Amino acid sequence: MKRHQALVALSRQHHDGLALGVFIERGLRPGADPAEPERLRKQVLDAWELELQGHFEVEEQVLFPVVRESIPDPRTVDLLVAEHQEIRQLIESVRIAKDDGLNDALLKVRSVLTRHIRTEERVLFEAVQDSLDEADLLALGSKIDEALPKACLRLGSAQV
Repeated sequence: MKRHQALVALSRQHHDGLALGVFIERGLRPGADPAEPERLRKQVLDAWELELQGHFEVEEQVLFPVVRESIPDPRTVDLLVAEHQEIRQLIESVRIAKDDGLNDALLKVRSVLTRHIRTEERVLFEAVQDSLDEADLLALGSKIDEALPKACLRLGSAQV
């Protein structure tokens, strides 16, 4: 299904998160440069500080409160909030990981972040588009578009 304009900025940031997962996967393949894990650590922490952390805040403060009672299964929001917390903890594990533990931490971030984004796109956003009327979607989109530049130091591809 085509993404409603109200959710496009968040979807574009999701694309950035999926791309980060691909970079991690490729960078940790057998035979990769031994310096790659440290480069990926920096990339993950930069993405967190500049975009992902703010993205989570906008979802938790703007999106989730509006859609929780509108979608068929509000437990989806609870699951996504729990995954946000898990990802926050995984980011910290990347920050402090040593030696081979760094590879494991990076791969775990990749796995959970990718699964989380796919759930938001395939389950939550589809339910939002099916459940909210056009006026409510446009109002939600305005709130998201107003909040993202304040929450994210870098909007990446989320800029419209």
